[in-house]
Amino acid sequence: MIILTGASGGIGTAILSDLSRLDNVIAVYNKKRPNIEELKNVEWVQVDLSDEAKIKDFANDVKSSISKITLIYTAAITRDKLTWQLDVNDWQEVLDTNLKSNFLLTKEFLFPMIKESWGRIIHFSSIAGNRGAIGTLAYSASKSGILGMSKVLAKEYGKFGITSNVITPGYIDTGLIELLTEEGKEEALKTIPLGKFGDPSNIVNAIEFIIKSDYVNGISIDIDGGI
Repeated sequence: MIILTGASGGIGTAILSDLSRLDNVIAVYNKKRPNIEELKNVEWVQVDLSDEAKIKDFANDVKSSISKITLIYTAAITRDKLTWQLDVNDWQEVLDTNLKSNFLLTKEFLFPMIKESWGRIIHFSSIAGNRGAIGTLAYSASKSGILGMSKVLAKEYGKFGITSNVITPGYIDTGLIELLTEEGKEEALKTIPLGKFGDPSNIVNAIEFIIKSDYVNGISIDIDGGI
C-alpha cells in the first residue's frame, strides 16, 4: 500500500495515476480534493498534517488493514520572503507542513513496517535544500532537514528491512514551479544542462526503483537535468 501525502499538490496529482498502477494508494490531501479523474486503486483521505492528533487518528484507522507500506511525502508549502521579512508564524507553518508532518506520520507507521520486516519511506527534498535560494529560508531549511532525517531513519531501521531515501527534484514541469513568472522560468532553464523542465514520469521511475530495491538505503536521487 502506498500512502501519498500532498496528493492534491502539483507533483502529487501528476504522479498519482502512475502510482496507482504500482500499488493501491491512499491519497492524502489537506483542504480541497483535486478535481481529477477517478482512479480504480486510489482512496482519498483528508488529513490535517499539521495536527498530531489527526495524524494519529488517520494511522489508527488504516494500520490494521494495510500491508507492505510505502510512505511517499510530497506535501510541501513555501512562504518566500527575505529573511528579515519572514514572520515566525510563516517559518513554523512551513516547517510543520514540510518536515514535522513527515516525522509524525513515519513514527506512526514504523511498527507495522517492523512487524512485516518491510517498508519504504520516500521523502521529497528540493534543489533549494541542497543549494539554497534567495528568499526561501524556511523552505530550504525544511528541505535540508529532510535529508538529515532520512539518513537517520535509514541507519536506525535498515536492519528491519525498512529503507529511507530521498528524491530531490529540480525544476519539474508541475507543482511549485508554477509559481514562477515567465521570466523566472526562463532564468531557471538557463541553469539546466538538458535545457528543459523535467517530466513527472521521471519521478515515478525513481519511486518504482526505490520500492523494488532492497539494498538502496539512505541516499538522495537528484532528478534535476544535471544542475
